[in-house]
Amino acid sequence: MRRIIAIAAVIAALLTAIAAPAQQKRGDKAPRRGEPQQKAKASKNLIVNGDLEDGGGKSPKGWSAVDGMMSSWGNEGNPGRCLVFDTSVLQVDKKKYLTAEEEFKGRGNTSKKNQYETVGAHEGVWAFSAPIEIKPDDQYFVLSADVWAPAKSTELFAPMIFIRGFTSVKADEAGKASSYFHVPHEGGPAYGEMFGPDKNHRPSREGDYLMVYRHTLTCRVVKPNSWRHFELGFKLPSMARFRPERIWIKPYAFWPLGVYKFDNLSLRRSTKAEVDEVNRRRPSIKELDE
Repeated sequence: MRRIIAIAAVIAALLTAIAAPAQQKRGDKAPRRGEPQQKAKASKNLIVNGDLEDGGGKSPKGWSAVDGMMSSWGNEGNPGRCLVFDTSVLQVDKKKYLTAEEEFKGRGNTSKKNQYETVGAHEGVWAFSAPIEIKPDDQYFVLSADVWAPAKSTELFAPMIFIRGFTSVKADEAGKASSYFHVPHEGGPAYGEMFGPDKNHRPSREGDYLMVYRHTLTCRVVKPNSWRHFELGFKLPSMARFRPERIWIKPYAFWPLGVYKFDNLSLRRSTKAEVDEVNRRRPSIKELDE
């Protein structure tokens, strides 16, 4: 029953996802899908260390800490460094590793027999970018990333990049809402998420951030074990109750099991014209059948 609930929760989140954009190698100036492209001057990347090149120790600068087993800071990016997620780790090994890393003897083997006892079959693997402050006149954005996946995606199962928007909890609002609160950056505020361990579920407090907006770049991979470029254009809501004060980006992988890589994550302020063009180029989900 626990497995069914976990998978059902993931599928519920997937229903908000949208089809992924077309393929483009980093730096490729050739026309996409046979069409001539007129590139406008790119605006600043709002994601701190989006190319994952800066950092120290085992974690990239500006990102939530990686644990070294489920998530790591890899050297096989496109090019250079990248985020690496391994969703084939058994949940029992995750618990042992995170509880007492110095005593961990090594992970077990994943097989068809125990594949549903992995992190990929339940919570998945992710990382959080540094929060990005939203200006009053911000409307249009383009999110892009390079993604490597170990298997061909399906309509429901694919790596994703979540866009999450939040507003701060004021003193007179504290306790009026509950959520699964996470602290993605040590010493920073807590952010409410859709899912999480029971211990993280509590009423809101002053200084917390509650989610008011979410969107998803679904990165459906047709050719596994190679890099592919994905894009999504989107517009933030203008209605006050859904208007975020800050957002962060959350690359995420779960199923099929295996090693996923994310690199060159970018979030740029944009225009309606560019957003429309980016989304017009997105391929049909029928591409998976080709």
